[in-house]
Amino acid sequence: MSRAPILRVSALSKRFLGTAALDQLYLDVEEGEIVALIGPSGCGKSTLLRCLTWLEQPDDGFIEVAGRPFGREIGRGGLVRRQGRREIDALRPKIGLVFQQLNLWPHMTALENVVRPQMVVLGRPRAEATRRAEELLGRLGLADRAGRHPQALSGGQRQRVAIARALAMEPALMLFDEPTSALDPELVGEVLAVLRGLAAGGMTMLVVTHEISFAAHVADRIAFMDRGRIVEEGPARDIIAAPREPRLRSFLDLVLSRHGPALDPAILKTE
Repeated sequence: MSRAPILRVSALSKRFLGTAALDQLYLDVEEGEIVALIGPSGCGKSTLLRCLTWLEQPDDGFIEVAGRPFGREIGRGGLVRRQGRREIDALRPKIGLVFQQLNLWPHMTALENVVRPQMVVLGRPRAEATRRAEELLGRLGLADRAGRHPQALSGGQRQRVAIARALAMEPALMLFDEPTSALDPELVGEVLAVLRGLAAGGMTMLVVTHEISFAAHVADRIAFMDRGRIVEEGPARDIIAAPREPRLRSFLDLVLSRHGPALDPAILKTE
């Protein structure tokens, strides 16, 4: 008997001022899988991540995390029931989200940025939270930067602190919102290596990205989103080499024309 996906999204909808940001969206993410979510700006990718963590309340649809309903569920008599804040907060740590803006506390050191959420959300004693933070910062190559504040760190280092903070909560699923968009080109590979390391360790990830090269070389599967829906998905290299949907073909043609031969579909198909 197959296991339920780590993440299951069914008919998820969200509207802003009458405009659909998410429109009956469906998506499953299996345990240990890396899914890259691509699509044009404004198609609803970031809104999806915010709804998956219940930072935005969906208008309709359902989310399951590790087989458990999150946010809304079907109760007695088939009626839809919105979960209470305690129920939502109890499951939310299972989903780690690394924001595009990172949202590190500027007045705290890198170490304290990783320690404090463990104490507040998980109720861990400071000594235990500190041990976990030091372990993660060391694993991510930041042991010698633990005492520095965010403004004294490079963009790639700040990104790794944010990743350590999310990992410290021991999530079942990690969400990344454009993890390389704010980085100088020479730092992109640094963060890419971290994500590859997480993948090698079996971490399940959903990564929103505009960088097709990133999606092609890291993801197991690519999901293309347009107008609030997943309109095509499949193995990463198959999606890039032979897209079926005209909208995806047009999107990739535009991106590939900007990136040149490094993303030649023939190269991706035979690597």
